[in-house]
Amino acid sequence: MFRDLFDSHAALEEWRLNCDYPSSPFHRQFFSGLTRFAFYPELSAVVRRQGKNPEQLVKERDLEPFIDAMLSSRGLDYGRTPKGLIPFHNDGMSSLTPLEEHLWETCRLLSTCCSESSVHFTVSPDWQKNFADLATNTVRSIEAKTGFRIHVSFSCQDPATDTIATTPDHQPFRTASGELVFRPAGHGALISNLAATGSDLVLIKNIDNVVPGERQDDVNIWWRVVGGLLVELEETIREHWAALTRQAPGAVDSACAFLKDTFGYQPSKACDNPADWALARLNRPIRVCGMVRNTGEPGGGPFWVHTSEGVTRQIVELAQLDQNDPKIRHMVADSTHFNPVFMACGLRNPAGERLDLQTFIDNDAIILTEKSIEGRPIRALERPGLWNGAMAYWNTLFVEVPEEVFQPVKTVNDLLRPGHTTSADL
Repeated sequence: MFRDLFDSHAALEEWRLNCDYPSSPFHRQFFSGLTRFAFYPELSAVVRRQGKNPEQLVKERDLEPFIDAMLSSRGLDYGRTPKGLIPFHNDGMSSLTPLEEHLWETCRLLSTCCSESSVHFTVSPDWQKNFADLATNTVRSIEAKTGFRIHVSFSCQDPATDTIATTPDHQPFRTASGELVFRPAGHGALISNLAATGSDLVLIKNIDNVVPGERQDDVNIWWRVVGGLLVELEETIREHWAALTRQAPGAVDSACAFLKDTFGYQPSKACDNPADWALARLNRPIRVCGMVRNTGEPGGGPFWVHTSEGVTRQIVELAQLDQNDPKIRHMVADSTHFNPVFMACGLRNPAGERLDLQTFIDNDAIILTEKSIEGRPIRALERPGLWNGAMAYWNTLFVEVPEEVFQPVKTVNDLLRPGHTTSADL
């Protein structure tokens, strides 16, 4: 999130000494918008405690003390702090982190129809106490103001899912001291965390994709659309399941037509038992994915993919595609939609029993990435991504949602976008 600021000395000097905009568009935007960030009051307080006058520093365009106070352990330590704990928005009374905004969004979504709900976060073990303390205070505030109760739980990625780093020629990588290196295997490793919630219906969203409270009603409209579609699908699947199990007249043709029209499945010509085929495909977890139009954000999107089960709907990351293939490049350039911005997931079968989510993973859908350790190149293997290979054999429905509900924060400057501004910023 702050990567571009770690090497900002030259831009800072250009800004301060030449009284001119730095040549880097990123630094120009960040320096110009410094006082608009929700964390600026806390940042200026740190600078003041260090014996400097923040207002004078801004006036003199001397922003290096702010960068140091923001990123280093001598100040706010945002250089290593998880996004979920960094203030994103200001509601006019206080700043709010993504964790707090997600909890308030849950309250606004569900408090009109029920009295309580559960929210689960997957976090780094080093920061779990910080998340838990903030969640406890936020939940108390929400309940005191609205009467709505939120049960918050946390989990961490299982170290057993880590993968070994290799050299570019695929040999195990060893550090200068001779130790092997194991790396977290990407968000696809969290499929077991999802299963461990024990829930039947789960709404999933990245922690950095959150909007200010005054904009959350628009997001929650689409949560209701996506969640409502999931419930309707579950009811229809139960009806087809029941008709097939009692061998009702026309049940096989009806179920096969539903699977084709809704999920794109159809039995092969060699299928000798369409009833069993249909039952097997109804007996799967379901996901309804809210997809936005592709506007150039980095990432993959929805594709038809040839699998061992025929052509299925998949979400494919660009890292899984051969960008050197002209046909692939043309296909990607013509793609219309982006990765899911949120998902509604049904985790039980038509009989209401828990499904083993591990059986629906495409273990061949791995991702190889290029990284570096100790200045030396490595290749890192990531398990099938959560919405890529880890959910490859789920029953999938894609739904277009407006781009206003997708406001990710990949760099700090994203917080200056209109989707993250509030009336308090005006």
